[in-house]
Amino acid sequence: MAGPKDVFERSMSINAKFLPRLQAAVEQNALLRIGWTGSGEKVPKNGEVGLCPAMPEGARIRALGKLGAWTSSFGRGGSFDIEGEAGGFFGAYNDGSKLSSSGFIGRCSGFMMQSGTLTGEDGAGDDLGMFMDDGFIFVRGDVGQRVGNGMTGGMIVVQGNVGKGAGCGMKGGKIIIDGICPTPPQGTLIRPLTNKELKEANDLIKMQNASLSEDAFCLESNKDVEYHLDGSTVSSGDLSSIAITPMEEAPLIDNHDIDTAALILGTEEETLPVLLPLPILPYVEDGRVLNVEANTSGRLSRIQAQPFLVEEYPRPFDVLCLNIRSLCKLPDHADSVAAACLDFDSLPALNDEELEGLVVVLRTLLTPESPLLASQGISRIHGLHKRTVYHNFQVAVSRIEDGTGIPEAATLPIIGRSIKTNLEKSETTAALEFGFTCDAHDVIVARCAGAQFVVTQPPVLETDDMEFWLEGLEMDMKRILRNLGLESIDQVQRAHLRALDYDTAAISGLRMVGYERPLPHWFAK
Repeated sequence: MAGPKDVFERSMSINAKFLPRLQAAVEQNALLRIGWTGSGEKVPKNGEVGLCPAMPEGARIRALGKLGAWTSSFGRGGSFDIEGEAGGFFGAYNDGSKLSSSGFIGRCSGFMMQSGTLTGEDGAGDDLGMFMDDGFIFVRGDVGQRVGNGMTGGMIVVQGNVGKGAGCGMKGGKIIIDGICPTPPQGTLIRPLTNKELKEANDLIKMQNASLSEDAFCLESNKDVEYHLDGSTVSSGDLSSIAITPMEEAPLIDNHDIDTAALILGTEEETLPVLLPLPILPYVEDGRVLNVEANTSGRLSRIQAQPFLVEEYPRPFDVLCLNIRSLCKLPDHADSVAAACLDFDSLPALNDEELEGLVVVLRTLLTPESPLLASQGISRIHGLHKRTVYHNFQVAVSRIEDGTGIPEAATLPIIGRSIKTNLEKSETTAALEFGFTCDAHDVIVARCAGAQFVVTQPPVLETDDMEFWLEGLEMDMKRILRNLGLESIDQVQRAHLRALDYDTAAISGLRMVGYERPLPHWFAK
C-alpha cells in the first residue's frame, strides 16, 4: 500500500508533467487525459491529491480513477471531468471552471466557490458549497449535512435527500432540493418553488439529462436574522514581567557589530533562505503600503529590506498570508512571493489527506523549494508541531491570541516543551505570533524561549513611522545583546530570563529574580 510520501510524489509528478502542457493544449484546443496511457490503455489513478490547480481558461482535462482532496481547485476556466470519484474540497475556490465527477464527491466540494459550475453524479459529502459566493452546483444523489453552509450567493441544486443543517448560516443564494430535507435551522426559510424558478433550474441541469419534479422546494436566508461574529482578541498580558539578564559574558563596547538576522530555510539546502534582518515578520494586510522609494543616501530602507507577512499585493521577498479569504487570490500571487503561511485556524479542520492535498497545490503554484509556514493557536501547539513536521512545513507559528486567554508568560514552557518533544530532531522551526506590537525586549524573550522569530503588527501603517519603528527595534536589540555580551541573537538562551514577580514565576517556570531558581512546584513530579 502506498504511503503518504508516495502519494505526494505521484501527485507532484502529475502536476509537473501536465501543467506545463496546458497552455499549448489550450492553443491547440486539445484534451489532456490523466489515467490513460498514450495508447489509450486505462491506468486509473488512486488517491492522488491536489491535481491540476489553477486551471486556465480554455483548458480541457479528463481524469480516470479515484482522486483525492483538492482536485482541480482554484480553477480560472476550462473544464475538468472525472470518470470516478473526487475527494474533499473538489473544486474549492473555483472561479470560472466547469467541473464534473461521475461518482461521489467529498466533503466541502465547491468550498468558497466564486463562479463556474460543479456537478456530482453520485452524491456528495458534508458541507457541499460551503461559503460559496457565486456559481452553480448540481448533485444527483444524497448529500451529507449542512449543504450550503454559510453560502452568500450562487445556486445549489440537489436531486436527492440532504442531511440535517441544510442552509445553516446562509446569507444569500438559493438551495433547491428535490428530495427529503430535515427541518432547516433558524435563519433559513423553506418555501415552494415558483414556476419560473423551477423552469430556470431545469434549464440549468438539462445538460445532465436531469429534471426536477414539481415537489422540489427552495431554501434561502431569512433576511430578518443577522449573524454577528466577533473575531477580535485582546491580549491578556505582556512580557514586561520578565527580565533579560546577563550570564558570564562581559558586556560589549558600543560599536561592536551585532548580528540580529534570522533565516527561514527552504526545502532544499541549495535553496536561498528568506532573510529576516530582524527576527520579526511584521504583518500588514495590504502590501501596497510597503512600496517606498530608496532613501536619499541610495541605500535600501529597512522597510525595503525586511520581509513582511501580507495578504495581498506582496513584494517578491514577502511571505503570503493564506487564510480563508486571501486564498481566493492564491493563483495571482503564488509565483511572486518568497514563501507562504497557511492559517489553520481560519480554515475548516483538515484531515491529513486534505492537508496533504492543499500542500501539493501550494508546492505546485509556488516554487517547490519555497518555505511553507503554518499558523495556529497556542493551545494546539503540540498538534501544530506534529503536523508541520509530518507535512514538511518549514516553520510552525503559534498564535498566542487564540481566544483561550493563555497569558504570554505561560507560553514559554509550552513552546519549549513542544519544541523538545516534536521539533528537536526535525528541520521545522518554531515561531510566535503576538497580539500586540512587539518591542526589542519582547522579541528577545521569544528567542530565548525557542522561537526563531515573532509575527507582530506595526504600531501604525504610515511608512515613515514603520521605518522609525524598525530602526528603533534594531537599535534596542543590539543594545540589549551588547549588554548581555553576545555577538548574535542566536546565542540567547532561556537561562538569560528571570521572572520579576511570583505570578510570572509560577506560570512560566523561569527562575525567580533574587531566588535565582524556579519555584519549587516546577520540580514536582
